[in-house]
Amino acid sequence: MDKEKNIPFYNDLLFKYFVYNNEDQECMYLLKTIIEAVTPLRCKELYVKNTELLPSHYREKRAVLDVRVKTSEGETVNIEIQAYDDFENVFKRFQYYACKNIAMQIEEGDDYNQLKPFYQIVLYHEYDKEHHELVREFSNTGNKYHDNQRSLIYMYFVFMKEINRIIEEKGEDNLNELEEIVNLIEKGNECDRINLTKVGRIMKKKYDKFMEDDDLKDEALAIAKFQSQQKAKQRNYEKVVEALQSAEEEKSKALEKAKSVEEEKIKALEEKREKIRRLCISTITCAGCGLCGKNNCWDDDTSDEQVEENYKILFGDEERIEQNKKPMNVSIEDADTMIVIKPNRKIDNITIYFKED
Repeated sequence: MDKEKNIPFYNDLLFKYFVYNNEDQECMYLLKTIIEAVTPLRCKELYVKNTELLPSHYREKRAVLDVRVKTSEGETVNIEIQAYDDFENVFKRFQYYACKNIAMQIEEGDDYNQLKPFYQIVLYHEYDKEHHELVREFSNTGNKYHDNQRSLIYMYFVFMKEINRIIEEKGEDNLNELEEIVNLIEKGNECDRINLTKVGRIMKKKYDKFMEDDDLKDEALAIAKFQSQQKAKQRNYEKVVEALQSAEEEKSKALEKAKSVEEEKIKALEEKREKIRRLCISTITCAGCGLCGKNNCWDDDTSDEQVEENYKILFGDEERIEQNKKPMNVSIEDADTMIVIKPNRKIDNITIYFKED
């Protein structure tokens, strides 16, 4: 058989073919093994409720080829392959699906005690990007006390690609039952352990028989092609999202850098203005000698009110300007000495020399 004609075991149609027939003991064995390996259920009897392989509307609407099972205890188990789509979308969709199945169990006015738990198994052909677990369980009750016995919804996501990491860590010879099953579904007919377990031998036998049916094979190949196209679209979408996020992050960093530079400029300007302000104030708060002969004359005892008043005098307070008839022209120059000008006089021009630190 040509390698390109191989159909993966996680193909929707092929997987349902493995387990759909209530009259086939091997189908029931596979179904029971998968359910008991993933969930805490111990199945005495199982009954597949939707045994049709190809619904009449499948080709037009791409109907979901899930497997709906009812146990002898009344629980419903739904098994579905999810070969593509992002986890957030998948997770919300299956929660919605589970709630619908719960609601369908009773009519309005019925006793709620009639409701039976609904178990959802999603064989998800992806890695667990958050926790790197093979199986993650979700229920609709709080887990503070680890008491989910009253839950009606149990969801199990099996991240099939995680089996590659597990094999690297512990080796194929040390896989448990669930890991063996996932390894078979993930690697399909090319799995080198397919004949080592009863589950593998049954899947191999059914796979070979499936491939002899041209109609089923062609439909499965069409599904595989469709899934491949959807995966490619999903990857492209994720790349676009990542590129947009990266561009947004770079833009944010650039804005932060620009903001930081601007803040540094403002800070430097404020420091310069404060220095000038203090130097200007020193001209006014000097003893009034006009030229004291000191370098950097300063009066640290000046009150805040006097500081502000002096600042207004030097930099153009409107009221003070009116009193002095015309505004002061203040120029600043670098020098080693500062000329101190006596206050309480009309000042046309002030030149302040100050020493740089």
